[in-house]
Amino acid sequence: MGRTKKTLLTLALGGLGLMLGLYLAACAATSEEMKPAKAPAQPPAQVVAAAEPADIFAVEVKPLTVADCARCHPHQYNSLKTDGRKHKFDCQNCHEVFHAYNPNKNNYAEIMPKCGTCHTLPHGQRFKECLQCHQNPHTPRQVSMGTQLSGNCGNCHTSPAAQLKEFPSKHTQQGCEMCHDKHGYKPSCSVCHEPHYEAQAFTDCTGCHSVHKPLQIAFTDDTDLKTCSGCHGEVYEKWSTTKAKHGEFSCTMCHGQHGLVPECTDCHDQPHSAALHAKYTNCLTCHINPHDLPVQNK
Repeated sequence: MGRTKKTLLTLALGGLGLMLGLYLAACAATSEEMKPAKAPAQPPAQVVAAAEPADIFAVEVKPLTVADCARCHPHQYNSLKTDGRKHKFDCQNCHEVFHAYNPNKNNYAEIMPKCGTCHTLPHGQRFKECLQCHQNPHTPRQVSMGTQLSGNCGNCHTSPAAQLKEFPSKHTQQGCEMCHDKHGYKPSCSVCHEPHYEAQAFTDCTGCHSVHKPLQIAFTDDTDLKTCSGCHGEVYEKWSTTKAKHGEFSCTMCHGQHGLVPECTDCHDQPHSAALHAKYTNCLTCHINPHDLPVQNK
């Protein structure tokens, strides 16, 4: 009996082991089926080299344009653009040689264009070094009043120099650079002077005062008579309010030149008897003030 039981137990355990093995094998097969299918392997991509021309220099290259120059030289380009004046043309008209500077050779002066290629000596033999005054060829008309120009303005500006010498004034005592701190610059009179009357426009100054001979005052038909009030206030007040006929005439009618005191006979004949004129040789003995003549009250 004991031997038979052992045999049956052994058979039962063997059957259980077989069933467990079959179960595990079935589970593994199911898990494998649930996995996504793998994509088929792709062959490695081949790198195709770009085809090069047989001659790498067999390419048509267009000449540089002004816009091309500007990409590396924006300062020079903008200077020419805004104030290049007659130098506002293609860069290569002057710079025939470029990108040739060699610091070992120090050949900057050799490759830079020369003013004499286009220009003669417009200011004579005395001024040969153009860049001493025209320091930036890309803005050629911007000339500073340096030591080269100070005291030499009269070589070109002969008329103003002659006027300053012939008609001395406080302007004669000043150097040209006191007013003209840049070549060609004309300052407003207001920089140094006050107006003759409040709210007077400084554009009126040169109507009477020539800049280089300011004391030679000239009047014109449209001279604003209020200008006279700046120095002759009392006289102007009497003239502008008088009831006499002299109040109907412009100051410049009698005073054709500044400072001129006319004779009454310049306009008037002898209105009185010869005896009266012989007795009173000065009209103002009776007529007192030419700017406010006595008149009869009506």
